[in-house]
Amino acid sequence: MPFPDRVFVIVVEGEGGRDPERMPLLSRSEGVQVLAPAFSSMRHATTFLAQAQERGYYVKLDYIFPVDSRRLAEDFPGHTFRLDPSPESFFPSAVTGEGLGGAL
Repeated sequence: MPFPDRVFVIVVEGEGGRDPERMPLLSRSEGVQVLAPAFSSMRHATTFLAQAQERGYYVKLDYIFPVDSRRLAEDFPGHTFRLDPSPESFFPSAVTGEGLGGAL
């Protein structure tokens, strides 16, 4: 499925707290890739977060940010984006109860 012109990404609070100079995305490592979800609408992003919380995943949400999908690779080098993933397909199967932010 091709990405729409505008997608929404989830920016998380870093381990050291909020840093206006950085924009850490909700992401996880899979081998050498850094996977991050991108959402076709704000509704999809908020539904993802609500479902994740219901399943025991805590995301240290900072904000949800609209991004020009044509610039994803340039704006977030090293990230591979999945469009509208479910929490089950994105998060690791083990729930630790710790906040999830940045690369897992």
